[in-house]
Amino acid sequence: MSFHVGRTLAQGSAWMVGLRWAMRGLGLLSTFVLARLLSPGDFGLVAMAMLVVGLVEVFGQAGQQLALIRIPDPMRADYDAAWTLGILVALAVALVTWAVAPAAAQYFHEPRVAWLIRLLALRPLLTSLDNIGVVAFRKDFRFGREFGFQVAQKLATVLVTVGCALWLRDERALVAGLLGGPAFGIVLSYALHPYRPRPSLAAAKGLLAFSGWMLLVNVAQYFHDKADEFVVGGIADAAAMGRYSVAADTATAPTIEVVLPATRALFPVFARLGDDREALRDAYLNVFSAACLISVATGAGMALVAGDFVRVALGEKWLAAIPLVRLLALAGGLYGIMHNGIAVLGATGHARLSGLLAASRTLLLVPALIAAGLLGNVETIAATRAVVTLAFIPGICLAIARVLPVTPSDMFLRAWRPVVAGGAMAGVVLAVQAASPENPWARLFLAAGAGALAYAGAVLLLWRLAGRPEGLEAAIVQQVKVRALP
Repeated sequence: MSFHVGRTLAQGSAWMVGLRWAMRGLGLLSTFVLARLLSPGDFGLVAMAMLVVGLVEVFGQAGQQLALIRIPDPMRADYDAAWTLGILVALAVALVTWAVAPAAAQYFHEPRVAWLIRLLALRPLLTSLDNIGVVAFRKDFRFGREFGFQVAQKLATVLVTVGCALWLRDERALVAGLLGGPAFGIVLSYALHPYRPRPSLAAAKGLLAFSGWMLLVNVAQYFHDKADEFVVGGIADAAAMGRYSVAADTATAPTIEVVLPATRALFPVFARLGDDREALRDAYLNVFSAACLISVATGAGMALVAGDFVRVALGEKWLAAIPLVRLLALAGGLYGIMHNGIAVLGATGHARLSGLLAASRTLLLVPALIAAGLLGNVETIAATRAVVTLAFIPGICLAIARVLPVTPSDMFLRAWRPVVAGGAMAGVVLAVQAASPENPWARLFLAAGAGALAYAGAVLLLWRLAGRPEGLEAAIVQQVKVRALP
C-alpha cells in the first residue's frame, strides 16, 4: 500500500509539476516578450481589472470539482450538478463584476479600468462552460491527459496575447489573451472527453455540503494572495501596479510552479489514503521535505540574482522592480513551505480546520499590508508579506501535528538542512557576483550556476553528516545510483 501510494504520489506530482512548468514557461516567455512591447502601465491596468474580476470570481469557486474527486464513485447526476452549479454561479459572478466596475475604477483612481473589468467579466462565464468530464483526468490519476488539456489552452492564450501585442501595442492585447484562452478551452474540453453534461441540480445538495468549507478556503486564499496588490493599486498609479504585479509573477514562479502543482496532485492521493496513518505520515513528510528543499533554493536563489534577472529578462524600463523581485522572491519561498499544509488538511477530510487556518492567515496578513501601505511604500508592502508569511509557518506546523501522525520535531528535522544550505548558497553567489564581469548576462549565468552547485553540495553534505535519514535526499541519491548501474 505504502509503495503503491508513494509511486502514485510521485507520478502525479511529476505530471502536475511538468504541467505547471510548461504553463509557467509559456507564461513567462510571454511576459518577457510583452515587457518589451508594452509598458508597465499597460500591465498595471489589466492587473487592476483582474483583481476585481478575481475577487468576485472566487466566491463562485466553492470546490464543486474537488467534491467530485472526493466522492468514491460519482454518478452522472453528480457531474451534471457540478457543471450546472458552475454555470449558474459564473453567470452571477459576471453580473456582479459588471455592476461593481465603476466603483472599482474610483478605488484605483483610473477610469480606464471600468471597461476592462466589464470585458473580463466574460472570463468566468467562459471557463464554466468547460466539459465537466475533464475532472475525471485528475480523479482517475490520468495526469497526462490533464497536462495536454491545460498546456494546449495556455499555448492558445500566449499566441493570442503576443499576436495582439504586436498589432495593438497596448493593454487590449492582454485582455484578448485572457478571453481567447478560455474560449479555446471550451472547444478543447469537449474534444478530449466524451462526457456530455446536461443541466441538472438533482445532486447539488451533496456537493454543496463539502463545498462550503472549500469556499472559505478559496476566498481566504485569494485575499491572502492578492491583498498586497489591492493595497498597491489603492496607493499607487498604474505603472507602479504593473511593476509590482510583474515582479510578483516572475519572482515567485520558480517556487510556486513547483510546489503548488505537487499540492494539486496531493488532493486525490491523500483523499484515498483514508485512515492509513503510516502512509499519511510518510507521504506528508516527503512532501514537506521536498517543499523545503525547493522553496529555499528557488526563493533565496531568485532574491540573490534579482538585479541581473530583471535586466536580462524584462529590460531597462523595469529596473525599479528589482527590490520588489528580491522581497517577493523571499515571500514566495516562505509561502511554498507553508502552503502544502492547508491543502493536505482539506484532502484528508479536515476541511473545517483547513478553512479556519486559511481565514486566520488572511486576517493576520490583510491589516498588516494595509498598515504597510499607509505608513510606507510599495517596497514596505512586499517586505510585510514576507514577514507575515514567515510568522505563520509555526502555526501551520502545529495544526498539522494535531491531525496527522507527525510532530513539529519531525518537520524541523526535514527543514533545517535546506535552511543551512541556503546560507551557504548565498555566500557563494555574493562572492561570484563580486568577482564577475559587469555584463549582466554573464554575471547571471555564473552566479546562478555557482549557487545551484553550492546548494546541492551543501544539502548532500549535511544529509550525510545527519546520518543519511529518509527523505527526498535519500530518494534522489537512490535514483542516481540506480541510473548509474549498467
